[in-house]
Amino acid sequence: MGSPPRWPLLVAGTLQDTEDWWQVPDAFSGEVMADVGMAGRRDVDAAVAAARRALTEWCALAPRERGILLERFGRAMDDVADEIADLMHHEMGKPLAEAAAEVARAAEVVHYFAGEAERLWTTQLPGQTPTTGSWIRPSPVGVVAAISPWNFPVALVVWKLAPALAAGCTVIVKPAIEAPLAAARVCRLAVEAGLPAGTVSCLTGDGPLIGEALATHPGIDKVAFTGSRRVAEQIASWAAPRLKALTLELGGHGPLVVLPDADLDVVAEVAVTQGYANAGQACYSVNRVLVPPELAGEVLARMRARIATLELGPMATERGLRRHHALLDDARAKGAHVEGGDTLDGRRVAPALVTGAGPGTRVVDEEPFTPIVSVVEAADVASAITEANRPDYGLVGYVCGGDMRSCLETAQAIECGTVVINGWRVVVPYAPYGGWRGSGVGTELGRPGLEAFVRWQHLRVLA
Repeated sequence: MGSPPRWPLLVAGTLQDTEDWWQVPDAFSGEVMADVGMAGRRDVDAAVAAARRALTEWCALAPRERGILLERFGRAMDDVADEIADLMHHEMGKPLAEAAAEVARAAEVVHYFAGEAERLWTTQLPGQTPTTGSWIRPSPVGVVAAISPWNFPVALVVWKLAPALAAGCTVIVKPAIEAPLAAARVCRLAVEAGLPAGTVSCLTGDGPLIGEALATHPGIDKVAFTGSRRVAEQIASWAAPRLKALTLELGGHGPLVVLPDADLDVVAEVAVTQGYANAGQACYSVNRVLVPPELAGEVLARMRARIATLELGPMATERGLRRHHALLDDARAKGAHVEGGDTLDGRRVAPALVTGAGPGTRVVDEEPFTPIVSVVEAADVASAITEANRPDYGLVGYVCGGDMRSCLETAQAIECGTVVINGWRVVVPYAPYGGWRGSGVGTELGRPGLEAFVRWQHLRVLA
């Protein structure tokens, strides 16, 4: 067997080797898939310098020209979607169908922001004469550091990359060290699509080292980060003395509020689909099903029937596997009942269903980020809403019910940036996605996601 392929850094439109390399193992065979470049501070300096040089040319392009290049980038993703999905499947273990769906939806985001780039208009507010008044014009925030996690290694890069490019920013992408290949391939596609050299760079390697170097670099104007609250607080502390702009999309603890007139088949579909997708390694997961006591038995029966048909992909990290069992051990120690959750082989686990857990039990207080769903009885809707809002998270919530007025009133009382009613599809390119409270700062996707990379200038013409 020959040596594994090398994946150098992408800086200034070219691939650059490094002194040190990181071996990416295949999630299924354990064999080395690739040697990936480990960036250092000099590489960060080079990428920032290239991004600043490219910024002048990129933001000077007419919005329509940027849109044309972004559309070309989106079509390039469409053309090699299977290749990107296969990389993701092997580097992090995501089932191939889920990986393919992630790539397809990420390409939709690129196509959407290609159109939004063309709609980034200057507005004139007339004065007393035809030549006076106010001009309100958008200007790109500058050079952006996009730091993404391993659980959605393509989507969470594209959510930052596409709107930033549409706004006229240049971007340095830092993928997670656990799953760098699919993200790096996407960055290379942007260059192959014709974006100017330096507009997109990709620095793989050690997260804390590169993260600190980017967040403290005087040439970085904004940091867009998805990951844990602990890391976000560290990034914010690095960026704050330099007054850098921030978008922080953090974890969730998704409640599903079941109203008394809900269709229980829909409840079970939402709970199981969103509770165990990506082996529970998703910030939008359903983690708590808050159900009236009289419906709990029927909901559990329907959930168990669906769970019995599941076959999950592996946990992406040994750390996640250890956390999975620690959470279940804590739940048992505190009197909750645990069904499933055993290790099957390697890092694959059976989906876990927990009942009888209450506040003070880790699995209902902390984001699990493993395939664990807790079913919690709530005496009435007010109690369910109180429990939904109790943990300091506010990313995605869910409501199932028959009467739409009751659904909407309940959804508006849940303190989350997104609430899904009678279904499970959370993300669409044209609507904002962001966390409230401890789940983050700022918004991605939709028009607000574009404006997150814009600063506004007022030209006041008086004569």
